[in-house]
Amino acid sequence: MAKALLYLDENLASSIALKYVDYLSSIIELNTSIIHVVDISNAQPQKGNSRKLDEVEMIKEGEATISRLLKTEKVKYGFNGQPKIKLGNKTKEVLQELQNGSYDLFIEGHLPLSEKENFAQVVSTELYQKCPCSILYVKNLSISNIIAVLLSSDVKPEQIASTLGKMLKNSEMETELIHYDFKDVDHLEFLETPDNNPIIAETASLLAKHGLKISTIHNVVGTPEAIGDFLMSYAFVASSFSTSPSYRFEALSQTQNSVLLCKG
Repeated sequence: MAKALLYLDENLASSIALKYVDYLSSIIELNTSIIHVVDISNAQPQKGNSRKLDEVEMIKEGEATISRLLKTEKVKYGFNGQPKIKLGNKTKEVLQELQNGSYDLFIEGHLPLSEKENFAQVVSTELYQKCPCSILYVKNLSISNIIAVLLSSDVKPEQIASTLGKMLKNSEMETELIHYDFKDVDHLEFLETPDNNPIIAETASLLAKHGLKISTIHNVVGTPEAIGDFLMSYAFVASSFSTSPSYRFEALSQTQNSVLLCKG
């Protein structure tokens, strides 16, 4: 079972993430806590009892925000404990909770704006760079019992296997490996999978050690836009975390599906 932290605000992106976790928890064993940070950067400075009263009121306001969201979305999943309401800077408070709580997974919703720059900007932030665990970047509510593992020459198979081993333990979800290379053509080309591809072989071997079986292996070439569209049929797309420019990273940016960014 993976220990997860879900960040929520009262917005559409959080609503999608909340419903997605509600669905995902029905097929994957997740122990998920909620965190919400009340931004106090614009609050008027107070002293003594006035400051304490203001903080109490802001925490109550944060609790009401998350309560409304949970009631609106009518989630069935039982979250771990009461939502954690923090005051201060989001990046600082979330990182502190992730580090102190020894989480396996950080989950956050983002509206799929179909702009690779937006994805790149988010994953290059301090929160994502310093995040001590894997990140589920939720873009859409994708209903499927199959996940995709996107591979290329720059992935780190041990990060992917370690993350999926915790998330998919005792799960009936199927796993498909997709090895991707760029080719400037107007459609995806499915090639014969070579027996001696080291990335495919290592990933399959490490996943097997975690008790995960591979149902299908695809070897494809095409543009990031084409592979991004192809990835829409899965519950989510897993790949190793990176901010270095690559066609794999661009494919993760282009897909409208949720992305699991695996860290060590």
